[in-house]
Amino acid sequence: MPTRSNTAQNALNRRQVLSAVGMTAGAAALTNTASAFAASVEEDTKYSVRVAAVSYSMPFHDHRSQGVNLQPLREMTAKVAHEKPDFVCYPEICTCGGGGFQKGIAAAPELGPYVEEVAKIAREFDTAIIAPLIERSGDRVFNSVPIVDRKGNLVLNYRKNYPTTGEMEEGITPGDGVPVAECDGVRVGAAVCFDANFDHVAAELERQRARLVFWPSMYWGGQLLQHWALRYGFSIAVAYGAESAIIDMSGRYLHQRGNESLKVRQSLMPPWAVADVVVNRELFHIDYNQHKFPALLEKYGPDVEIELFEPEGYFILASRRPGLTVEQIAEEFELETNRDYLARSVAMRNDRLTLS
Repeated sequence: MPTRSNTAQNALNRRQVLSAVGMTAGAAALTNTASAFAASVEEDTKYSVRVAAVSYSMPFHDHRSQGVNLQPLREMTAKVAHEKPDFVCYPEICTCGGGGFQKGIAAAPELGPYVEEVAKIAREFDTAIIAPLIERSGDRVFNSVPIVDRKGNLVLNYRKNYPTTGEMEEGITPGDGVPVAECDGVRVGAAVCFDANFDHVAAELERQRARLVFWPSMYWGGQLLQHWALRYGFSIAVAYGAESAIIDMSGRYLHQRGNESLKVRQSLMPPWAVADVVVNRELFHIDYNQHKFPALLEKYGPDVEIELFEPEGYFILASRRPGLTVEQIAEEFELETNRDYLARSVAMRNDRLTLS
């Protein structure tokens, strides 16, 4: 593994994980109906999802004049499907950039026909698909990231807010807006490559409560993304040709692997990173919350996990109990999320400024 992975791990070893054994309720008297209901609730409040970020881009195809053809992407997805992922993410413009940027722009498809083909792959392999493209819309083209759920529905389409100067000179139009939506029980969003330099994008994802963000790219992202994950409270799937990665909400790398990884070059491992990502959790500030830890642990014991980041003043609370969301715990104990705490601080500051 690259040394920066070890460095990131060591940098975050200051955290502490608090857990305690508490009382758990018996379930012997559950009826079949109640069991079915509990199973439904458990499905709706997933503890974790399995995410694959794949270092693969298609050979060139003229989607505009010859019709959308994603057969190579389907073949790669068939291989990744052995991992049984809930989400599969591919790199930036992975289906349009094989012949270079100019050819990709000339051959760019419209979103509708493209999503129809992605939807077929999603349904066939029962997984959400994130297959970025160069999108044609009228006389404009965008660097876009459509997220299609396992049933083939378009959940959202993110258009790169901050293309590079080179992209814009080639004709790419900047996107406007950072959508977040529910996909298979998880609030998801996206950002692309150069966007990592602009915290405005991350702040919008945070404001809309994204828990899992897909970041297709043409470079690693590194510590910029580790900062995004912990500061803004979401996990990130990095899809890049050289090396893909899964970054936890804590800023830790859960897995890194891609075409430039040694074992991939030796044909011993496949070119993707895959990990189980905990999504039933939330980022909080220690202020005004930490005195509630004892009561919280007394009630829920091993059904919750509190991960402390004392130097940063943060903690991450996770619910491990099926059917119990972290939002329910936060409401019960009147815990204020980091997002809401900072927003309240800004609002109070602005009020004070108007009085001075």
